[in-house]
Amino acid sequence: MNLTKDIVVRCKKWLILKIITSIFTRALLLIVPIFWSRAIDHITSNTFDKAYFLVIVSLILSVLYYVWEYINQKAWYEFYNHLYGEYTDYFIDKTDNVKGLTLGEYANISNEDINVICTFLGNLVTRAIQVLEFIVIYTYFLSLDKYIFLITIIVSILMIAFLISQSKLISKNNLVRKESLDKKIITIHDLYEKIKIKASEVMAIKRRYIRRNNDYLKANAKFNVLSLGINYIVLSIMEISRYLLILYGIYLITVGRMDIGTIVLIYTYYAKIITNFEVLGTINIDYQSFRVSIERLDKVQTIEETT
Repeated sequence: MNLTKDIVVRCKKWLILKIITSIFTRALLLIVPIFWSRAIDHITSNTFDKAYFLVIVSLILSVLYYVWEYINQKAWYEFYNHLYGEYTDYFIDKTDNVKGLTLGEYANISNEDINVICTFLGNLVTRAIQVLEFIVIYTYFLSLDKYIFLITIIVSILMIAFLISQSKLISKNNLVRKESLDKKIITIHDLYEKIKIKASEVMAIKRRYIRRNNDYLKANAKFNVLSLGINYIVLSIMEISRYLLILYGIYLITVGRMDIGTIVLIYTYYAKIITNFEVLGTINIDYQSFRVSIERLDKVQTIEETT
């Protein structure tokens, strides 16, 4: 992890740009629904001039969001490319000390694992800011109604606890997936070499390759189906709680304690909570992949120290 810290520091210029653009894009996503909900309120109260104005403001901010999102994506690739270059330079520098790695591990670390690490770090900035959105939305819900806030916070805590409880299982299946891919790559290299040298051994290697390929496909499917299944459980429970709150919001409208625009805003913000929980699930999955890839990259350092 010290290596990762050093590399991130060397790429801090692009990291700062990524942070700035991410803040602007996420802030706009929270601001636009406010203007839209106020426009709904003015429509229901027949103040159409104000409704027109707020819709135009919403349109301008929405277009501005896409401009910032484009800049944000450019910043992401700049940050990712610099990270990838730094990790690749490190790996190439250590090439003379990787005799303890199998060919499959060597190929996977230099390609897939470095990509996993850089993608995780590149996405981490935006995802961290998305987590901060929870605080903003929860604070808004608390200002509306204590029951809306309590239901949302209790369900959120339970779902976060569930995601954390599944981390070890996801990590274990991801490690099996990577190891099976290593073995598959080794076998395809063996097959390539034997075709050139001894054709008599080709059929045996082909059978071994098919077997290892099937092992990889099973491990890959198990990892992804498990990860998606956990995510879908969380998202379905969040959807149920959203519609329960909407029903409660309708009740508040009937007793004159809430405007229609506010219930629209609740629906929109809860959709963002659900999206952010999907992100949390992705962070959990990606973090387990990141940990495995870091451990595999650390093998290079370990081998160097023991040689």
